[in-house]
Amino acid sequence: MAIIEAASENFDELVNSAEYVMVDFYGDHCGACAWTAPYYREAADDMAFIKFIQVNTSVHRDLAKRFKIMGIPAFQYYHNGELVHKSVGGMDLEQIHKQLSELLYHA
Repeated sequence: MAIIEAASENFDELVNSAEYVMVDFYGDHCGACAWTAPYYREAADDMAFIKFIQVNTSVHRDLAKRFKIMGIPAFQYYHNGELVHKSVGGMDLEQIHKQLSELLYHA
């Protein structure tokens, strides 16, 4: 499944349009973001039942401010439009799958 690039105008609609959503807040000049990107794309391809969204904080600073993003990459996990988990830092595919299991099986 393709990763959707979110903007201020469509962020809420995107998050509320699927049962499970993972959001990646990244920046243009972030080494950890560039390192994580291929794993994020692979996870999106593997798990089509989850909506994968990206927000470029270099462009959409208002969203970074709204969600108090202090470090990138930062990830948010939503279930039925409700924020259920957050994490910060680069991840490989195994770590992304672990984080998603928390989204899928949250209490």
